[in-house]
Amino acid sequence: MDTFDLGALRRRLDAAPEAARLKPVGLQTVVLGDGALEALPDVVAGLLGTRCPAGPVAIVSDLTPKHYRSGDLLGSVTDLLASKLAVRGVLVGTPGHNVHADEETMAKATRDCEGAACLVAVGSGTVADIGKVLAATYGLGYVVVQTANSVNGFADDRSVLLVNGVKRTSLSKWADALIADTDVLVEAPVAMNLSGIGDLSAMFTAPADWYLATLLGMDDSYSPTAVALAREQGPALLEAARLVPDADRKALSQVAAILTLSGISMGIANATAPSSGMEHAISHLLEMAAVQAGNQAALHGSQVGVGSIVASLMWRRVLDELADGGLSRVQVPDPGGAEAEVRAAFSGIDPSGNMAEECWPVYERKLGRWARAREQTDLAALQWPSHDRALRDLLAGPEALVAALHSAGAPVQFCELTPSVDQDAARWAVASCRFLRDRFSVADMAFFLGIWDESCVDSLLSDAAALGSLA
Repeated sequence: MDTFDLGALRRRLDAAPEAARLKPVGLQTVVLGDGALEALPDVVAGLLGTRCPAGPVAIVSDLTPKHYRSGDLLGSVTDLLASKLAVRGVLVGTPGHNVHADEETMAKATRDCEGAACLVAVGSGTVADIGKVLAATYGLGYVVVQTANSVNGFADDRSVLLVNGVKRTSLSKWADALIADTDVLVEAPVAMNLSGIGDLSAMFTAPADWYLATLLGMDDSYSPTAVALAREQGPALLEAARLVPDADRKALSQVAAILTLSGISMGIANATAPSSGMEHAISHLLEMAAVQAGNQAALHGSQVGVGSIVASLMWRRVLDELADGGLSRVQVPDPGGAEAEVRAAFSGIDPSGNMAEECWPVYERKLGRWARAREQTDLAALQWPSHDRALRDLLAGPEALVAALHSAGAPVQFCELTPSVDQDAARWAVASCRFLRDRFSVADMAFFLGIWDESCVDSLLSDAAALGSLA
C-alpha cells in the first residue's frame, strides 16, 4: 500500500511563482496501491474524530456491479465499515442505464443522505461527483473509493451536473480522502480503465487552450505549475497506457496516480482548464445528445480521447494561421447573429429550447470578453514567435495521440466508441462545441480567425478518420 505524498506536493505548490493564485489542496489523504481498501475504516474514523457519530455512514453507489478480489466490492466496503460503525446504503441511478447527475437524481440522493454522519462514495466519476455535492450540502466528511481509472474527477473539487439537459461543471467539494486499491482497478472493465487514458489525453491539447485564453485576455488564471502536475507525467502515461489492457498492476497504479495529479491540478487552478478544453466540450455534447434521445452514451473519457485527436488537428491549422499573421485579421461577431446560431445548433436535439436558453447567456459572455480583448490581441501579435514555441511545447500532434491511444487499445475514431457515434452526431458535437460554455478554446480561435465553417468541420472529421484508419 502506498500513500500519495501530498506533503511534497504542497511544498512544491507553495514554492511556485504563482503560489498566491493557487487554491490549497483540499484532499487530506490519498491511498493508492495494493491493500488500499483496508485503510478505509481508519480513514473514516479519522474524519469522525473522537465524537460519537449522530448518524450512520452513508455509502453512495450506483447499480453497476463492482468487484474486489473476485467478490462484491460494495459488500466488502459495507462489511469493513459496519464492523465499527452504523451504515446506510444509498443507491443512485436505474438498472441498465448510466447514472446521470440530473435534478431528479440529485434530489433523491440528497433526501436519502439526510442525517448521515459521513459519506463514502463507491463508484466511478459520476457517483463521485454526486457524492461531492451531497457532502457539500450537509457539510460531511467525504471519502471516495475509486472503482476504475475512468476519469480524473475523483481528485478535484468540482461536479459535472446535468442542468436543463446541459452538462455544467460546478464547484462542490474536495473529497477528504481518496482510496484506489489495485485489486479493485484490476477487476474493473478494461473499457473503464482505457477511458482514463482517453481522459488524460486532454493534457496534450487543453493546456494550450488555457494558455491562449490567458494570452488574449479571455482568462487570467493560467498556471504553468498546475499544467505541469499532469503534463510532466506524459511519458509515464504513454508507457503505462499500452499495459492497461493486460491489467498490469504497476501500470494501473501509475495511471491512478496521474489521474489524481490531473484532478488536483483542476482544483488548485479553481477551473477545469488544465485538463479540459475543446476535446471535453465535444464529449459533453455527445453525452447531452444521447441523454436527450434516451440513449446510452459512450464513456466520457473515451470520447475525450477521440476528441483530443480532433482538437490537435484544429490546433495545427490555427497555429499555421497565427504564424501567418492571423491575429491581425481576427473578427468580432455580431451578437444577434451569434444568438441565432446557438439556438439553431441546439434546436435539433432539444426542440423545447431549454438547452439553448442554458447555453446562450454563457456564450454571450464569452463574446463580450472577446470584443474587449483587442489590445491584448495586438500585444500578442507583436510577441507571437515566443508564444508559438510555448504552444507547440504544450501540444502533441494528432499522429502521436492516435498512436498512443491505439497502442492501448482505446478508441481513436467516433465510430469505434461503444455505443458507436455516427457521423452526423460527431459532426454536430464538433461544430457546436464552442457554444457550450464561456471558456475559450481553439475552436473559438478558429472561428474568430474566420476559418471555422462547415467545410472546416467536415475536413477535421475526415482527417481524423483517415488517421484512425491507418492506426
